[in-house]
Amino acid sequence: RGSDAAIRLNDDYASTRHARVGQSGSQWFIEDLGSTNGTYVNNHRITQPTTITLGTQIRIGKTFLELRK
Repeated sequence: RGSDAAIRLNDDYASTRHARVGQSGSQWFIEDLGSTNGTYVNNHRITQPTTITLGTQIRIGKTFLELRK
């Protein structure tokens, strides 16, 4: 939701700085940034950086995202 975000969600349940997606080598990961409502990967709330692969379902607030090629 923040103005400096690469992906901005129109979701009142997403924090201004909610999560970060990054790449390390050939692996992608997502990290919750201390959001109020949590970040979920395949319906599990994450508490540390978590590896994601193609097809992984991510939920931020009430918004569902999927890593695609």
